[in-house]
Amino acid sequence: MTRGLWYSLWYKKIWRGRSRGLSTVIGTVFLTLVIFAISTNVFIWTLSRNADYTQAVREENQQNVDRQGENVIAYNANYTVSEDKVRIKVTLKNAGSMAVHIINLWIFDTDHENQRYANKSCDYGLSPGQVLYLRDELSPTVIIPGANASHRFVSWFVTARGNTVPVADSEDVIVAEIAQGIGSISMDFPTFRYYEVIGYTLGPAQYSFNLPAKRETIIGVVLTNLDPRRQDIIISKYSCFWLSVPPKNAMAYWSIVKVEGEKFLPLDFQRLEYGSPTLVHFGPAKAEALAGHQAAANILLYGTIGDEDYGQNIPFISLYLS
Repeated sequence: MTRGLWYSLWYKKIWRGRSRGLSTVIGTVFLTLVIFAISTNVFIWTLSRNADYTQAVREENQQNVDRQGENVIAYNANYTVSEDKVRIKVTLKNAGSMAVHIINLWIFDTDHENQRYANKSCDYGLSPGQVLYLRDELSPTVIIPGANASHRFVSWFVTARGNTVPVADSEDVIVAEIAQGIGSISMDFPTFRYYEVIGYTLGPAQYSFNLPAKRETIIGVVLTNLDPRRQDIIISKYSCFWLSVPPKNAMAYWSIVKVEGEKFLPLDFQRLEYGSPTLVHFGPAKAEALAGHQAAANILLYGTIGDEDYGQNIPFISLYLS
């Protein structure tokens, strides 16, 4: 064998082995790239699903927050029935901080032998603070076969966010109309009281209409806000309790005051929340000039209701000044 032939055979043998090794390396690299591509796609898909889940949870939490933030009041309800048609007159107020869309009304005939329900689609949008009076042609009608005017009805609205808004009983209309006729604030007569002032403290409450004229006293009355619009009333420091004896042309008054325990302090304002009886105090003062006489008692109230000024005089009782 010649030298040249031997080198040729040796060269082919060497590269033949290297070719097989190179193929193995290329295959390994290709498989690694395929595995990396698949892993990358799975990782990206997992991130995408996690992002979708996080977004869905965020949206659900926001919906829950929005749902809890709704505050719609339905009151002053009155039902009329004609040929199975139950018509409801009602006032809606958005007392919350976000807009509300009401989409449904349900009415339940509780006296019907089968206790029937019926509903009606609605489309009422209420912006924050808005009051909607559903009266006359605006009052919704629901058909309940067998309904009778003597039956008792319960109803509620449903918002687009899934909240239910119960409608107040029709008896509330009477209270609201009376309050609208005589004023939005009423007084609880049996709980009228006074306290004798001893130095800078108060004695025990005395529930009596016989007031010691020659002693310094603080008057206590329970007031309730019955405003038909269900707004809070702010009573200012200019409010007072006033006594008058017309034949003597004499009078006395007690300014509104803040009482904490046995102490009393000047008062800037007093909030009367809707429907919540509130004990309000006036004084200290005394009425020596009225001793031995019967006097007409009045509460002169001044303040605000919503963005409007509010004033009311409550001529509620007469007192004997001993």
